[in-house]
Amino acid sequence: MFAGCGALGDTDPQTDNAPAGNETATPASTTENGTGTPEETGTPTQQFDYTNRGEVLDDFEDLEYWGTIQGDVSAETEDVFRGSQSVRIQNPSGGGAGMYKAYPDGLDLTKNNLSIAVKMEKPSPGKLAMEVIAPARSDHLVCRRYIPDAMDGWMRVDLGYTGLRGDPMMESVQELRIVVLSDGEPINFVVDDLRKHPKPTDKGRVVLSFSDSHASQYDVAFQELQKRDMPAMVAAVPDQINSDGALTTGQLREMQDAGWDVISSPHIGTPLPELSEDEQRRTIKQTKEYLRLKGFREGMRFVALPYGSFDRTTLDLVDEFHEYGFAYGACPNIVPPVGKEAVSTVGGSDLNGAARMINLAAKYNQLTVVNFADIGEGQDVDKEHLNHLLDIIEDWQRQDKLEVTTPSGLLKLQQS
Repeated sequence: MFAGCGALGDTDPQTDNAPAGNETATPASTTENGTGTPEETGTPTQQFDYTNRGEVLDDFEDLEYWGTIQGDVSAETEDVFRGSQSVRIQNPSGGGAGMYKAYPDGLDLTKNNLSIAVKMEKPSPGKLAMEVIAPARSDHLVCRRYIPDAMDGWMRVDLGYTGLRGDPMMESVQELRIVVLSDGEPINFVVDDLRKHPKPTDKGRVVLSFSDSHASQYDVAFQELQKRDMPAMVAAVPDQINSDGALTTGQLREMQDAGWDVISSPHIGTPLPELSEDEQRRTIKQTKEYLRLKGFREGMRFVALPYGSFDRTTLDLVDEFHEYGFAYGACPNIVPPVGKEAVSTVGGSDLNGAARMINLAAKYNQLTVVNFADIGEGQDVDKEHLNHLLDIIEDWQRQDKLEVTTPSGLLKLQQS
């Protein structure tokens, strides 16, 4: 029996649909390759060592204290993220597979968030779930992270809370459960290097994100956010800019002057993983160069991954050319994010789901990135819908539990 995993299915407010936005943009224009200084070529001038951030909670070198929930749990020595051993969890018949570890004396997570390295082989796409029992099944949190089907290697994911039951006592966590569910598909994945990371003591963060360069993002969203003195980030698709129904360069500059980050969107009508490594490199580099030449030097340090799709090559290139990459992941993140090449976003079109992610980020000092595409009557998100989410954010701001920030703000927090 798949004991204790029923909650994993009923506490996740996000759907399994593909990410909103990044579906209508036309191919990006090509620009000349930059040469010269790191700033000119798009290579970050300062790198931070994210790899060793936090404290190792479990390196999976010894599986003696891990029990099996369902499927087969075994040591993996050929495919590891760090050290000499990871752990492989599989169930050829599907349904579910997972493992758990008990903490009889209690694990204190009041001041820490969690991250883990994962390689999801099957199902694809898949969702990794971490259940935090604190202290009983009636009082627990669950973290669910969507991993796209193109992702073919190891990645570190922030375990942001997506569901809540009861009143968890984070100073007395009794059990951690790592689980993947499927609808009959085979399950085969590897995890390694579970870490805990100090959380901000002050408040959670929210980033409001706008994709595909729709004109409504200036006409509606920018005007509403200005009334509330809230910044945001907007992803610029080069060939969309200045076209009919799209943002103009002047509008993007006005947004930047108001504290928004105008970030890169290497959208050429094809998901990046479908391109060769050279084509991915050229596309990512050229789009960033476009922003540099247009004067968006702050925002060009960050990138929105089209269609929420990426593979290991994509993430390596994000790490080379940008400080943070953003892609649909369906969960909040650590503050500042540790899985920086694919910071998880949630869809703003799911009003209840987005509101829940915002509430959880405020309650547990995490980061939620809420993404919107076109805004207005007949669209996935209308003005009333947007303002309802902004009202929720303002309510948390009044309680001093949540701060609206930008990728630049997150990077400053990391640097400090």
